[in-house]
Amino acid sequence: MPTYYITFGVGLPGGALSSSSSVLELGCGISGLVGLALSPLVSRYVLTDQTYVARLVEKNLQENIVPQQRPSSQKRKGKSSSTANPVNLRFTALDWELDEVTTSLTGSPDIASFDAVIACDCIYNETLIEPLVQTCADACSLRQRGQEMDAQSNEAATPALCIVAQQLRDPEIFEGWIKEFSKHFRVWRVPEEMLSKELRANTGFVVHIGVPKIAVAP
Repeated sequence: MPTYYITFGVGLPGGALSSSSSVLELGCGISGLVGLALSPLVSRYVLTDQTYVARLVEKNLQENIVPQQRPSSQKRKGKSSSTANPVNLRFTALDWELDEVTTSLTGSPDIASFDAVIACDCIYNETLIEPLVQTCADACSLRQRGQEMDAQSNEAATPALCIVAQQLRDPEIFEGWIKEFSKHFRVWRVPEEMLSKELRANTGFVVHIGVPKIAVAP
């Protein structure tokens, strides 16, 4: 199965993420580092991993979240400018093999799906490939399922993107992942010139973007 390369204006929807976007991360680990870096740029960011990491993740979030400042136009007279809005970053447990992916992951009754699903360096064990890819597909399909349930909408929803960054360790594991991932997604590999120097292929890292096949024309 070939891996496609991203070209501007072709294949991928433009402006897929914005300050109003909701993002789900799979396999965040104990640090929640990606979420801490990206959550100020989007509306909602949900970190997930297995239950045993919950205490450490939540402790790290508490110690590292920088409160967002209120815009000056919203400051109340006599109130300190340090009054902060809550940061929309949360953790919830999700086991790829045991748990069902539902809209409850968003943490809000008003949000039924995610604009992007992120997995960072989660592909290092052959047995994890199938459950990880299936979870990615299920999470992205929330967008499509939500659209089908909305009988009043006549417009197609922008598909959720799946962004997978990984360190290349074992060629066989990578090949197994790309074959499985390509069953559910049309896949683009991010060109090196679009990556920072630290993430280029000669450092052993690659980034792929998937668009659910059900959401794109053949």
